[in-house]
Amino acid sequence: MEDRIRVNTPKWKRDYDARQARLVSLRAAAAREMSIDKFLLFVVLALTLFGLVMVYSSSAMLAQKRYGGQFHFLIRQSAWALIGLAGMASAIRIDYRHYKRPAVVLSLLGLSVAMLAAVLFFPAVNGAHRWFRYGAASLQPSEIAKPALVLVLAFFLERQAEKIKQFRLTFLPAALVAGVMMGLVALEPDLGTALSMGLIFGVVVFVAGVRLSHLGMLLLPVIPGLTYMLLVPWRFQRIMDLFDPWKNQTTSSFQTAQSLISIGSGGLTGLGFAQGKQKLFYLPSPHTDFIFAVIGEELGLIGAGLIVLAFGTVAWRGWKAARTAPDQFGQLLAMGLTVMIAAQAFFNISVALSLLPAKGIPLPFISCGGSSLAINLAAAGVLMNISKHSSEYRI
Repeated sequence: MEDRIRVNTPKWKRDYDARQARLVSLRAAAAREMSIDKFLLFVVLALTLFGLVMVYSSSAMLAQKRYGGQFHFLIRQSAWALIGLAGMASAIRIDYRHYKRPAVVLSLLGLSVAMLAAVLFFPAVNGAHRWFRYGAASLQPSEIAKPALVLVLAFFLERQAEKIKQFRLTFLPAALVAGVMMGLVALEPDLGTALSMGLIFGVVVFVAGVRLSHLGMLLLPVIPGLTYMLLVPWRFQRIMDLFDPWKNQTTSSFQTAQSLISIGSGGLTGLGFAQGKQKLFYLPSPHTDFIFAVIGEELGLIGAGLIVLAFGTVAWRGWKAARTAPDQFGQLLAMGLTVMIAAQAFFNISVALSLLPAKGIPLPFISCGGSSLAINLAAAGVLMNISKHSSEYRI
């Protein structure tokens, strides 16, 4: 019977099927044998090491004054870096498709929502309920919520691929989950992280193929919500300071003005490592939110430009991993994690340059902040694992 079918099948069709079978086999072999994305690995490790150096440079005097030792923040950041690197190494080894199991997705979603709700009842730090603190240790639930949102969206949208254009069955459930998580983060309050989660949601559902009209419908609740939030006087003042940061440079726009002075003082090549002056109790949060300003002052336009280039490289390699992933789950997961890292870097640098209102968002891999560092390193590990399964040869 099989011989009769082969005889009746045209030769060109048999040759085509044979070529396709060989191509599938070669792609599968390439996906199995693909090595780690060494380019991405090098950039992530370089940013992490550079971050440790800059944390020490920007925090030594502050640590000496507050804690009696100039290495206080460096030791804490190094400990978190080791945890993050261990997480990245594990993520590189674990097949990303293991995260597609419902038990994993639902457990991470439930844990994230529970932590976001619980942190609202913990004591406020600087007027915000963003951290679980126990002694010197702290954990920021919103950092866990971002990759949890990415995983939930990738899992759900792949399962609904055939119904991706349907509002009630696909877009609405995804938007409700994202809205609950973003709302809890906004209540901390942490509007910057909530907006970055909104950007993650928008990009992932767009890549998944939802109707643009459905995305446009989000403006109906978002615009009134943002308007209500901006009615808070200090938030509205930050918007006004964005247009003229020098008008209130000693009061409401003090952070932005000091950041601009710091970056402007660096010139082309900078004042030299550890030679910055603004970090000496002029620039607020020099080792966290405004560490990019310290980089600009000490390493100049060249150093700051290289950091921007490095994050551009991370975004490029993450996009490539998403584009060449063998399944839609991998594509959406890689795209979401890439946007998570790139958006955070964009917001932080834009705030330092007074392109956006001041927000407490750390610079990935560089700013002093254990939760952010560990989560971003683990996310980079997942990206590298997805790229290992690519069916294309890597540049």
